[in-house]
Amino acid sequence: MPMIDIVAPEGTFPESSEAALLERVTGCLLEWEKVTRIPVAVANTGAFLQVIPRARAAAGGKAASVVRVQVLTPAGALKQEQRDGIAAGITTLVGELASEPGIRDRTWVLFHEAVDGGWGIAGTAYTHAGLADMIRASLRPGGHPAPGT
Repeated sequence: MPMIDIVAPEGTFPESSEAALLERVTGCLLEWEKVTRIPVAVANTGAFLQVIPRARAAAGGKAASVVRVQVLTPAGALKQEQRDGIAAGITTLVGELASEPGIRDRTWVLFHEAVDGGWGIAGTAYTHAGLADMIRASLRPGGHPAPGT
């Protein structure tokens, strides 16, 4: 169950495209992670857009229009091919939905992994085995309701 954080200077995305950005980057990540049919994974994949003042984004120590996307997953959840696909897909979506030409070339996608036991959902810090158990239970008929659903 990944988390996506997008940080961009104000004006990078028209307000009218913000919801589409969050929906589409989430869809891209879920598709590459191959969990689009797992309700608990879909329900617990969060995406956040943080819009910051233009003066608070820099590259090379100088003010710059850049987009940073951080993807957090449980350790070992993604193979390199998946990370490549996610990075390409999210970068393309940023380019399509931004109001700034060329922002695609100034979009950084960073991957981070939560340590075993470092993934808290609904007040429980899950281990990798615990997450797997929760997913399996959610897929069984009559399985326990998944957090966030």
